[in-house]
Amino acid sequence: MNGAGDRKSFGAHIRKKRLEAGLTQKELAGLLFVTESTISKWERGRSYPDVSMVPSICAALRMTEHELFSAQDDTRRQERQAVSLRAVMERARRLFAVACAAAVAVCFLCNLAVFHTLDWFWIVLSSIALALCFTNLPFLLRRSRLPVCLGAASGCLILLFLSCWAYTGNRWIIGGMCITLVCLALPWAWWAIRRFCGRHLPPLFLGVFSVWVFALLTVIWSFSGGDWLLRLAFPIAAFCVGYSWLFLAAVCLLRVNPWLKAAVCSLLTTFAIPLGNALAAHIAGRQNAPVLLGYFTWRHFFTHNSGTGFSWINILVFDLMLACSAALFIAGARTEVRRKK
Repeated sequence: MNGAGDRKSFGAHIRKKRLEAGLTQKELAGLLFVTESTISKWERGRSYPDVSMVPSICAALRMTEHELFSAQDDTRRQERQAVSLRAVMERARRLFAVACAAAVAVCFLCNLAVFHTLDWFWIVLSSIALALCFTNLPFLLRRSRLPVCLGAASGCLILLFLSCWAYTGNRWIIGGMCITLVCLALPWAWWAIRRFCGRHLPPLFLGVFSVWVFALLTVIWSFSGGDWLLRLAFPIAAFCVGYSWLFLAAVCLLRVNPWLKAAVCSLLTTFAIPLGNALAAHIAGRQNAPVLLGYFTWRHFFTHNSGTGFSWINILVFDLMLACSAALFIAGARTEVRRKK
């Protein structure tokens, strides 16, 4: 084994196996009766261990000698595959760019030759530019890829709508433009939160998403009209957003083991069934949803009869989810008891 690249790949494999074994450099050095700096040199690719130490290293890191020596071959193979994949992707991007340029040239000539003007050509041009923002532009940038690509895509999308508006002149373009601008506000808000807010990302993301849902519904209603916004859309959106906040609180605020968190999330999902059905029945004006106790009436899904005119499938899913929640809660309680012991 020789070469700086080989030493680095060998050292990276040693470090990976040490971490998998749950050992620090100092602990591994104690098992092998060497200094901690020696382990550091191995992992940084500065030197190789003595051949006589190979059996001890394999025993300490719980691997075979074949695995130790074949690690470099695997690393080199992965590096070759990565280089080959990058070359294929680069050729595909160049081919796509050439195809886009050819399409633009052909559409330009056809629009000018047939109609003696440029009208639908601008739709084609802005569409192709929008596609290039996702396929080729990210690989031409070294820094600030996300904001630059997002800004370019936003601009191209707006130009696409303006081109369609100029070509058709229909009023629906205005509504589509407003809805698009509201939709673009969501990725821009997420980028701003990640860029400028280093802490509390999940609640900030969910807060922005909650406001965005109601804003989007309001914009759609302003162009479509009707009485569905306050009667249907807002109650359903409030129910879904409220449940999202409950899930976030269960995952982020509960100081319990993952089993108990999963049990709480499963229980929330379970009771979303009767609560959602009750909300739907109230909104639709048909009070045929069973009360909560009706979901514990097992005879409905054994006999495949409906409860108070409601499908027995809902009761079956509720009871199965409740049993799953109970199983997760038992597993979490046992884990807590073992941890405290």
